Amino acid sequence: MYIRTRDDAMDALGAILELPERRSQIVQSTVKVALCMTPEARSFMLDVQAGILSGGLDALRERRQAAVKKLTDTTIRRKAPGIDIKTDPLLEPIGQALDLLKMVDILISTFPGVAARHPKWELARFIHENVSYVREAIEAGLRRRGKPEHAPLEKKVLAKVEEAKPWWPEWAQPLKEACAHYVRLLSKEPGDVQPQSNDPDVSFYIITMSDERAQEVLHLLVGTADKVLAYFRALRARIDLVLTAQARADS
Repeated sequence: MYIRTRDDAMDALGAILELPERRSQIVQSTVKVALCMTPEARSFMLDVQAGILSGGLDALRERRQAAVKKLTDTTIRRKAPGIDIKTDPLLEPIGQALDLLKMVDILISTFPGVAARHPKWELARFIHENVSYVREAIEAGLRRRGKPEHAPLEKKVLAKVEEAKPWWPEWAQPLKEACAHYVRLLSKEPGDVQPQSNDPDVSFYIITMSDERAQEVLHLLVGTADKVLAYFRALRARIDLVLTAQARADS
């Protein structure tokens, strides 16, 4: 059976997770990846294979780093001029944040009710502190998808997230507004970038996942607009570099 949509992928994963051995699950998921007919379904299958069936965030990191290493020098110069992918201090933290967003995407695809109550940056922080629990919950959720047992499990996951819910800090709204403003300005500049690179929410999530990044941007916001724009340009360049690498690796 060919896999064309995310729903198809999740149905396939639910069946795969019923297999008794992890090795068999990974083999079958690899077979199903070959049957994916759309980039979205293929990327989702690969994300679940790495983030849930294999090594979790470690596997997502390894996959991302391997994809970035395959970028040509020409692509790097065009996408992120001046960045050395081997020594750049910002590329890896931003990549890790994007890995967490992949896990968030898998979580809310499995338990849509969680997304209705919590923004992605909160969920990313929760996953970072509860990786093992989240992987186990997602596995169980995929197995029970479409069954009566899914709703009680989703309720338990939501309660667990609620226990760890951070406060909505005073600085969150100014950061959200800054992301909307500056990313919109950058989106009007010429250049071929991945759609998510021009999504203000992606920048907002990446910034608010880290207190250090949030404080840095807040400090910049009391200064000149040029410095703030320069920060967001640097952030977007690295986001785009990682997303470009992963899109090419998944194709």
